[in-house]
Amino acid sequence: MSDALYQRIAQALRQRIFSGGHAVGDVLPSENELAGAYRTSRTTVRKAFQLLESEGLIKPRQGKGYIVQPPRHTVFTLIFGEGDTRGQYRYLGVNMIAPDSATSQALQLRDGALVISLRRVLERDGVPVAFDEKFIPYERGVPSVELELHFSEFPDMFNARFAAASLHTRMDIQAELPPDYVRQVLSTGEDRLLTVKRIILASEGQHVGYGRQYLTPAFGSLTAGSGNYKI
Repeated sequence: MSDALYQRIAQALRQRIFSGGHAVGDVLPSENELAGAYRTSRTTVRKAFQLLESEGLIKPRQGKGYIVQPPRHTVFTLIFGEGDTRGQYRYLGVNMIAPDSATSQALQLRDGALVISLRRVLERDGVPVAFDEKFIPYERGVPSVELELHFSEFPDMFNARFAAASLHTRMDIQAELPPDYVRQVLSTGEDRLLTVKRIILASEGQHVGYGRQYLTPAFGSLTAGSGNYKI
């Protein structure tokens, strides 16, 4: 019941922020005030505050409590998951290969290093619309292939070796001519495709994974939004 209650408290505060009842810069009611109003513990109220803080709506201010934050319209959130429900991924293979120069540079590999490569294609109604490939450094004794097969989405595959909160992603999106093996699978000829490149880094700066997705026009658009509303 306490979990459901902290979510209800968070929702009530969220609605007041969105409606202007709590304006930017306002101090929210204290833990004691909200705990009394909802007949619950400060711990439950604190969880509601933490939820709103994770959404970027509020921020703690020393000696004052929680302050309503202004929306940042220069920072956009792009929803880009690999669990596409509008199609099905077909695996093309998992191999140990010598990396190309782009992969070697992205993973900061030494000369002669090998990578584990996983390639798959996203199909809708039997038509390929995207080509996905991931690369992780080969390390003797580290079950990289098993991690890839069980956690095909970045960065979850690395949770067994790194704290999930320590991982972050760098993303680059551009139009480029894909390599021959991608063009053959997607039947795109000499067309440039929207290409999403991602580097997965651990907190100490270690480059642990690199991925590329080549998207055809049939894949659709990528959508991003700013402010406090979820897209």
